[in-house]
Amino acid sequence: QYLDATISYLKLYTGLLGTYPFSTFAVVENFFPSGLGMPAFTLLGQGVMRRGYTQPYSLGHEIVHSWFGNSVFNDFSHGNWVEGLTTYLSNYYYDEATGDMEAAFKTRRRMHHEYNVYTSPDNDYPILDFHHKETRQDNAVGYQKTALVFHMLRQEIGDQAFFQGVRHIVQEGTGRYVEWPDLENIFSAVSGRNLNWFFTQWVNRAGAPDIAWEKLAVKHDPQNPGQYVILGTIRQHDPPYRLTIPLQIELEGGAIHSTNLRLSGILDSLDLRIRARPTTLRIDPDHQVLQRLDREHLPPMLNLWETDTSRTVIVPQAPKPAEEDSYASLMQRLQHQPHITILGTDNPDYSHPGSYLTVGSIARQILEDPLRNPCKDLVKVSSEGVTILNRHDESPDTAFLLSCSHPDYPEHIMTFFFGLSPEAMTPVSRLLFFYGWDSYLVYQQGRVVARGLFDPVHSIQDVVLPSPS
Repeated sequence: QYLDATISYLKLYTGLLGTYPFSTFAVVENFFPSGLGMPAFTLLGQGVMRRGYTQPYSLGHEIVHSWFGNSVFNDFSHGNWVEGLTTYLSNYYYDEATGDMEAAFKTRRRMHHEYNVYTSPDNDYPILDFHHKETRQDNAVGYQKTALVFHMLRQEIGDQAFFQGVRHIVQEGTGRYVEWPDLENIFSAVSGRNLNWFFTQWVNRAGAPDIAWEKLAVKHDPQNPGQYVILGTIRQHDPPYRLTIPLQIELEGGAIHSTNLRLSGILDSLDLRIRARPTTLRIDPDHQVLQRLDREHLPPMLNLWETDTSRTVIVPQAPKPAEEDSYASLMQRLQHQPHITILGTDNPDYSHPGSYLTVGSIARQILEDPLRNPCKDLVKVSSEGVTILNRHDESPDTAFLLSCSHPDYPEHIMTFFFGLSPEAMTPVSRLLFFYGWDSYLVYQQGRVVARGLFDPVHSIQDVVLPSPS
């Protein structure tokens, strides 16, 4: 399995980057948990190899390090661009190069979410200051944000110049140290443009654009009867970013009008002429441009519970032994974490601000009550089973992990973990936090059979437009 996957990766990446820089490549099992790219080999932990992790983000990532990190060197004291470019070319671009555009879209979206979940304006730092990964915050900045910066660079200068620049890094940098200013010079040269502004705002500066849309209006076009104009104002914090934002306008009847909006000031004007009545404005629906999103602008997910400053775990007050055993491994993990309140109660009070994780039969009882169910029309629970959107499950071997926004405090999350039998929860309990990026997951005999995201309670990407005036 590993040899076949290695051959597949080497074929793709030698075509993209040039000759493989070593005479051999070996996959080596390590008794420590690891995923390390070394010259001519990768050192993978036993657990990784036993699970057959040959995915791009695992084996493929370490193979790309053969070029970036093990052939072209990087002095981490001057900033680490290697992990970001390797992440972009392996974790993301492999899916795009092999035609799986849905997986590529989900990876872009996940990168945006990870950056926004694990960083905030208070703890963010420039990617120029990223050296190596010690925390989830470092991963969000040095891997995810930096990968998205390379993606935005590609959108800015085009595929031909971008991949020509990537190959130039290999051609000019093999055997020597390459730093961020060298990358700026390489991409400026291949594109024929001065990209100092791009690297200054994305590499040297902390944070991401915080965009607000104000005074959106739709008017009849006085010069063209039957056509419409969308007017509005876009506000950025000072200093503003220079951006190209993709827009999709849904028209009456279902047609889509796509365009790009260039921003460069604290205040920019929106003035779009449309041939049919516009109903919805979708702002960067494919997650091409990194933006700072508040917590209520993100889909509900377990990782928002995990990163909240106020966390409460609710379990049944007097569970039967079989039920208590079913989530024992989860509770063992949570008991060792700071700043978590654990309550045993059959009548939980969710009226206080904060995020809640409700476990076991009490979770099912709350969701069965239409007056207390925070997931409303998304999730319906009854004695006959559980319906999530259009999917219904009633088998006793089924467990569920559901997250919805708190109805009174949308910046907080209400998460529910329960099964249609206690035994259904047991194999999931110890691994629950491996599944933190979805709003709902359905498990049967411990295996994921369905997953997905609910819409944020307050979306800044989908704006319902007012009626024309």
